[in-house]
Amino acid sequence: MPKVYNIQKEKWKKPEDNYLPRDEARKDDIVIPVMGSTGVGKSTFINNVLEAVGSVARAPVDDSYTPCTNTVAHYVVKLPSTLSQRHDAQNRRLVLVDTPGFDHISFNDGEILRRIAVWLAASYGAGVKVAGIVYMHAIVPERMTEGNASGLEIFRKLCGEESLPGVILATTWWELCDTELGTSREGELRNEVWQQFLSGPQRAALVRLENTPTSALNLVREIIDRMPSPDPRVGGIVLRLQHQIVDRKKTYDKTDAGLVAKPRTESSLARAASIFRSFILGF
Repeated sequence: MPKVYNIQKEKWKKPEDNYLPRDEARKDDIVIPVMGSTGVGKSTFINNVLEAVGSVARAPVDDSYTPCTNTVAHYVVKLPSTLSQRHDAQNRRLVLVDTPGFDHISFNDGEILRRIAVWLAASYGAGVKVAGIVYMHAIVPERMTEGNASGLEIFRKLCGEESLPGVILATTWWELCDTELGTSREGELRNEVWQQFLSGPQRAALVRLENTPTSALNLVREIIDRMPSPDPRVGGIVLRLQHQIVDRKKTYDKTDAGLVAKPRTESSLARAASIFRSFILGF
């Protein structure tokens, strides 16, 4: 990795983008980006973690039709020393990164990826690795949508096979689903939809996430305990997107994830327009 990487020099970065400034970042920060489609509970999970560690900060959530998370936001808290069963987490900071979903109704996939890429490139450029990354999926919907499938493929390219040991696939909304039916859908996800993530020598982990502070904190503990070293500088992961932007000096749209997201740009806008028409015209 280059000694100095400045996200400000990237022409594709915009003034309103959020990221963790170099002078605020710590190389031993435990960074956990949270991704997934809109409405699956990313912000709720973060709020449950914040509550569990005693922080008064909260990510915005609401029950409206339109997504609440439009920009990337991060929440920094002191990590409880008792959180990890394998590693001494004393004096470490936990950085939770909330992200908008790729099926966002107002922004196309390419723009969502650009916003996420700014945060990830800036943190890696400051010498901060990712401790683990969470991808959430609601167990309630009966079928995968086009947006779910395309977002999952962008996520797969963003991570790269080499980062799979740091990936957590978390199913949510179990409180709204019959356990037997949910277990059946979980099996379909494991054996079909997520098969590429969960097979082979480099594999992700599959967990059930309940809407409670305890369950949320247990997921964070799972990520930390999966790290081979308590120091993210040693045990953390470098996402393929980060490597391609910072080390190989690619623009976000020329990365593996960017090449997948780019063809979806026009279809994403068309899908959003269709949804709005159905609300307004009733068909």
